[in-house]
Amino acid sequence: MADELQVLSNAHFAQVAEGFERSPISKQLATLAGKVFPLLTLNKNQHWLDFGAGTGALSVPLAEYVGQVTALDTSAAMLAQLSEKDVANITALEQDIFGGLSETYAGVISSMALHHVADIAGLLSCMHQCLDEGGQLALIDLYSEDGSFHGDNAGKGVVHLGFDPEQLLEQAAKVGFKQLSYREIFNIKHKNGRSYPIFLLLGRA
Repeated sequence: MADELQVLSNAHFAQVAEGFERSPISKQLATLAGKVFPLLTLNKNQHWLDFGAGTGALSVPLAEYVGQVTALDTSAAMLAQLSEKDVANITALEQDIFGGLSETYAGVISSMALHHVADIAGLLSCMHQCLDEGGQLALIDLYSEDGSFHGDNAGKGVVHLGFDPEQLLEQAAKVGFKQLSYREIFNIKHKNGRSYPIFLLLGRA
């Protein structure tokens, strides 16, 4: 089932990759770096992992603050758009995180990717394992919603209709994350006239 969802998600992103950054929602999400980065500890000696990096909405601005960014995604089409930006200290990595990573990182960041992953507990465990001791976790996603944000949820590979951050905190704590907190970080204005809040969850390995 998870493989089928991955196929659906990749098919969707292959279709939309070229114009992805021009969508109204993507343009709104592009402003998140300025809201999130001041809450992190960033320096040029660090190597960060951007999980579900897509076309680089976070990877590209993050690369200005840290030494190296690995942009991880399972969509070759999305990563191709990122690679065209030719940012020297970003490495695009087309891989499933559940396959294991060969490096460890000072931080893991992710924006609007968790709702495409069926096994959240497993994902958090993978993230914890790939972080250096004391490494930073920064996850951005939707609060629980009624399914209207994406519309065609199945066709877009959406597994979770947002999240209850309190439950995510519990899951993150169980796999070893500490100093956990969350806050509402932004509201996305949708073409359906509604506004959808998103949260930032922070923690340390």
